[in-house]
Amino acid sequence: MLKEFSLPESFRPLLYRDYLAGRKQAAGFFGPHFGGLPQLGGYAENVAASFGGDRLRMVDMLLTYNTGLGCSVKTEEQINKLSDPRSVAVLTGQQAGLCTGPLYTVYKAISALKLAARLERELQRPVVPVFWTASEDHDFSEANHFWLLDRDNRLQKISLELDHTGEPVGMLPLGKEAAGRVIEELAALTQKSEFKQDVIGLLSDTANHSATPAEWFARIMTKLFAETGLVLFDPLLRGSRRMLAPFFLKTIERLEEAGEALRGREQVLKSAGYPLQVEREEEASLLMYISGKRSALYRRGSGFATRDGTAVFSREALRGLIQETPERLSPNVLLRPLAQDSLFPTIVYIPGAGELSYFAQLLPLYNVFGLSAPVLWPRGGLTVLEPRLKRYLERYSIPENHILNGLDGYQKKILAQKAGVDLDVVFGQLHSRIEDGYRQVRRELSGLDGQLSSLADKNMQRVVSEIAYLRKQAEQIAKKKNETVVNHFANLEQALLPQGRLQERVLNLFPFLIKYGPDFWQSLYEEFPSEPGHFLFYN
Repeated sequence: MLKEFSLPESFRPLLYRDYLAGRKQAAGFFGPHFGGLPQLGGYAENVAASFGGDRLRMVDMLLTYNTGLGCSVKTEEQINKLSDPRSVAVLTGQQAGLCTGPLYTVYKAISALKLAARLERELQRPVVPVFWTASEDHDFSEANHFWLLDRDNRLQKISLELDHTGEPVGMLPLGKEAAGRVIEELAALTQKSEFKQDVIGLLSDTANHSATPAEWFARIMTKLFAETGLVLFDPLLRGSRRMLAPFFLKTIERLEEAGEALRGREQVLKSAGYPLQVEREEEASLLMYISGKRSALYRRGSGFATRDGTAVFSREALRGLIQETPERLSPNVLLRPLAQDSLFPTIVYIPGAGELSYFAQLLPLYNVFGLSAPVLWPRGGLTVLEPRLKRYLERYSIPENHILNGLDGYQKKILAQKAGVDLDVVFGQLHSRIEDGYRQVRRELSGLDGQLSSLADKNMQRVVSEIAYLRKQAEQIAKKKNETVVNHFANLEQALLPQGRLQERVLNLFPFLIKYGPDFWQSLYEEFPSEPGHFLFYN
């Protein structure tokens, strides 16, 4: 069962909130708004008609890649739809996180599947769901771990320990022993269940057939979404760089125009009060050079070079490199969406909050490169409310729409009721009396000597410090006498707001699958919303 509720503003950037609400100030930074679904029919027609990519070549490449991962017949059917000149795509993507990383990774994939099916029905044309695995990402520290709650409800981090020297995640050897240790640690930290053996078996089998962390991620996603038709894409596929070569050449030709467009947009965003998602270096090109590791290319005079100068190219030499070995180049964060949309007839992209902000920054580049910008459709978000947690909320009369506002106030209220004393009231009154008393003392002493007033302030600070110590001791005793209450609230905080962040941004899927099995996954998939917003999911 799902129940929508409003997130506190602190969990979403201002631009994201304004776009979601359809405010004109934000809408001007994007293409067609996701709320205008009836208008998408004409937009889909334009995207399909203007798409200049090689559909048949992409179909062949996707079939080879996805069947190699062990995809279902339904995925093959979805891939073949791309050969239809009327077809369009719904794309999303994410880093190749360890064991899929945080929950929102799979939420993005489900959002793409749900929305593609919905648009196909309503637009009466083929709509293909595609997940772009960010295998080019070289920041392994962001993708090499995941978090879970262990059997004692403690937040634990499991990491994939590999030697990493800056190469993209899709080029880093996996290391079967390191992967095995990850799986063993997951098994040790999670509870016994009838589903555990199958889940551990899935992870072990996919790891044994994977050469890189990115491939392991892709094989896990293929297993999880086996019967849904999700199409996986890896930008490090050799054929994709060949297809991107004309786009890379265009990047060199239009670099100055692109820089001017970005500068103008960045000034307007700042003037509107929206911070930039990407702090761009003026001399940086939009391309990355891959030689073992991935390095930014900078303009140096009439040519290009990496920051450390180990690779230097004239403009003509870089053109030659693109034509001969385009595999040596990749787009940077601002150019990647355009590379994506030169490969796929993208009608909708499903971004996270941060991604939406950098789309606002880069959108003028679509005009520079003559591409159709996708409609940005924010994904649905979920907080999983397990039965045990729901019982705690009911027991302590905590409204469900308050659970992400912090539970400290509710805990203090319950402890005060059980102790028969409200420490906020007792010490608040004491503090007021002390302030009043010292205020009077300062008045009386000021006529005697002006320095005594300053001394009185210091004296009061020492008294207030001692009172704070007394209060802390009282709070600790109250908590010790009511350990059950304290533990219940700690469980709620850890499960619903781990590290003070949204659950979906921290916790991993697999402990839930171990605990609740395939029914949990099927229910999550079936009930997942195709509309933006945040929802409670009762399992």
